Amino acid sequence: MNVPAGIALQLSATFFFAVMSALARVLADEVPSGQIVFFRSAFGLLPLLVWLLWTRRLARALATRQPFGHMMRGLIGVGSMWLSFAALAFIPLAEAIAFTYTTPLVVVILAAILLGERVPAFRWGVLGIGFSGIVLMLWPSFSHASLGSGEGPLTGAILALAGAVGAGFALTQVRQLTRSETAESIVFYFSIVSSCVGLATLPLGWVMPDARTVAILIGLGVSGGVAQICMTLATRYAPASIVAPLNYATLLWATLFGVALLGEWPSGLVVLGAAVVVGAGLALIWRERRSGRDA
Repeated sequence: MNVPAGIALQLSATFFFAVMSALARVLADEVPSGQIVFFRSAFGLLPLLVWLLWTRRLARALATRQPFGHMMRGLIGVGSMWLSFAALAFIPLAEAIAFTYTTPLVVVILAAILLGERVPAFRWGVLGIGFSGIVLMLWPSFSHASLGSGEGPLTGAILALAGAVGAGFALTQVRQLTRSETAESIVFYFSIVSSCVGLATLPLGWVMPDARTVAILIGLGVSGGVAQICMTLATRYAPASIVAPLNYATLLWATLFGVALLGEWPSGLVVLGAAVVVGAGLALIWRERRSGRDA
């Protein structure tokens, strides 16, 4: 274990994920979401393949006992990715990122329903608090719609929330895959499936990008791939209970990028709701860590 290295890698992962989302936000009004998904996945494969070859882990990435499971995880994951990118055309970057923090809450519910895991009363209480935070994040979008300022914010919020729920389903599938699959194979096959699905949207109307757009598309793909590698390595150098809370740093980066690059300030209620959801997520992590010590 090398805890400082694990922390540094996880913070790097949050930074590159925020870069990826910021670049996607820049193109959200210009490029179809399916095209963004393809470039994110296909060019995200480049740093992944370099890393796998450098560490001689390509064979581990190719080996699988659950090809159908990878297919299902890939389809669910790419649907979640598409929803998240689509949301960026309607709401500020930081607000879109804030909605992703509902995913851990969704995973707890899905683990109980799909995997038969027992959920203690403490977790149900935390989930109730967390979902009150979701209501706070959604409230400004409903207010905008009711005041006649357009349905754009509401559409974006619903897309972002649906993407977070989809990510919860994907993570539940990942938990099943980890029983027989390596982390390398899960990341590799997801990139392959999502690239193919993204490419399949070509007939739906891609745009012919100029040099600037191509550079941004490649940049967001590479950033996403680098973030995935950093996140994978972080859990090897430090316990998950230490690196997991650092995922919430993505909101800080996203807010900075949104203000500096796009002039976007997140709504106060969204920030408050995000704080409630983050608190609920941290409580779940703390409880899991404590349960592990008591076991």
